[in-house]
Amino acid sequence: MCPHPSQCNKTSASRGTCTPPGPGYLKLSFHSIVFLLLVSAAGCSDHTGSHKNAAGMPNVAAVTPVVRTDLVSTLNIASEFEPYQQVDVHAKVAGYVKRIDVDIGDAVKEGQVLAVLEVPELEEDLARAHAAVLRARERIRLVSSNIRRAEAIARQAALTYQRMYSVNQTTPNLVAQQEVDLAQSQADATAAELSSRQAAALVAEQELAEAQAEELKARTLADYATIRAPFAGIVTKRYADTGAMVPQGIQSSQQAMPVVRITQVDPLRLSFPVPESLVPLVHTDTPVTVHVPSLNRTFDGKIWRFTGKTSDVTRTMETQLLVPNPRFELKPGMLASVEFVLARRDRSLAIPVEAVDEDGKESTVLVVGPDGKVEERKPKLGIRSPDRYEVISGLEENELVIVAGRSAFLPGQTVQTRTVSFDDPPAEGGH
Repeated sequence: MCPHPSQCNKTSASRGTCTPPGPGYLKLSFHSIVFLLLVSAAGCSDHTGSHKNAAGMPNVAAVTPVVRTDLVSTLNIASEFEPYQQVDVHAKVAGYVKRIDVDIGDAVKEGQVLAVLEVPELEEDLARAHAAVLRARERIRLVSSNIRRAEAIARQAALTYQRMYSVNQTTPNLVAQQEVDLAQSQADATAAELSSRQAAALVAEQELAEAQAEELKARTLADYATIRAPFAGIVTKRYADTGAMVPQGIQSSQQAMPVVRITQVDPLRLSFPVPESLVPLVHTDTPVTVHVPSLNRTFDGKIWRFTGKTSDVTRTMETQLLVPNPRFELKPGMLASVEFVLARRDRSLAIPVEAVDEDGKESTVLVVGPDGKVEERKPKLGIRSPDRYEVISGLEENELVIVAGRSAFLPGQTVQTRTVSFDDPPAEGGH
C-alpha cells in the first residue's frame, strides 16, 4: 500500500504502484528521504517474492558514495565537578560562640576571621602568664642594677688593693701588712659578690624565658578562640549560631560540631572514570574537550592527575582535570561530558555508519554496482567517528553503498539508486 495515498498519481495507485511527489513539492531532510525510500521499497514491492515492483521496475535504493574525509574517533565520559578542597572547620578549643562573621554563600580569604569563641579560662591563663613575664622582667631590672653597683664596688676595692700592694712592694714598712691584707680581703669579697649578682642575673633571664614561653602558649590557646579560614573559598554550610556551645574539634565525630564548611571552588576538580582499555592513552597533559550541558559551554582541557590504578570493582581509573573557575560559574556537583580523542585519520576512505550491518563477528555492506546489481561485501573497517566508519580495505572510492532499508535488498537484486548526501555536519558525540 502506498505510504502517501493523498499524494499519489491515481493511475499509479490503481496499479499498486506509487509515484513520489515532484521535486518542488516538499524539501525533505536526509532522514525523511531515507524513511520514504525504505517504505517505498517495502510497500511498493510485489508480494509474490519478486525483487521488482508490480510494474516490473527495479526497487529504489538510497545510496551514498565511498568518499575520502578526515575522521576523528572520540569517547565521551560522564563526569562531575568537585571542589578543589573542602573542609568542615572545627574549633581547636571548646567555648561559646561570641560572634560568627560569615554565612552561607560568603566568599572568604585565607586567614579571614570566621567566628570568635568566648573562653574565659583561656583569657585568665593568658593574663597570669603575662603577669609572670612582667615580674620576671622586673627581677632582671633589679638584678642588673645590683650588678652595676657590685661592679663599681668591686672595681674600687681591686684598685685599692693594687695600690697598697704596689706601695708595700716598693716601700716595705710604709703601709702595714695588716692593711694590705685587709684590702685584699675586701677586693676578694666584692669580686665574689659581683659573681653572685651575675649568677642571679642568669637565673632571672632563664625565668623570663620560661615565663615568655608560658605566655606564648597561653596566647596561642587564646588565639584558638578566633576561628579563621584555612584557605580561600566559599562558605557552603553553617553549623553554629551565636551563643552555641562548640566542643573541641579533637573529640569524637559524634560530639564534635563544626562551625562552618569552607569549599574552594577556584579551581575545581573534574573527576571521571577512564575505562581500563583506555588507560594506556591517559597521560599528564593529554588534551580533552569538556562540555557542560547546564551552561551550554564547551572548552578544552588537559589531564591533571590520575590514580595510576584501576578499580577492582568498576575496572576504571579515576582521572581528574583542573578547571579554572575565577567567576564561580561552575558549581561543585555540576555534570559534564569529557571527550577523549582516541584516533585521527586524514583523508581516509569512509562510509556512513548506516551502511554497515554488524553481527558482532563481522561487518557487511551492500554495494550497488554500475549495472544496478546489489553485491554484499565484508570490508575491513577501522576507527569510527560519530557518523562514519573508516574503510581499510574491501571498498573503493566512489563505489555506492546502500544506507537504508538493507533488509529490503538481497545480493544479485537489480535496483535503481537515489544518492543521498551525508555532507551535513555530524552531531556532536562519539562512542
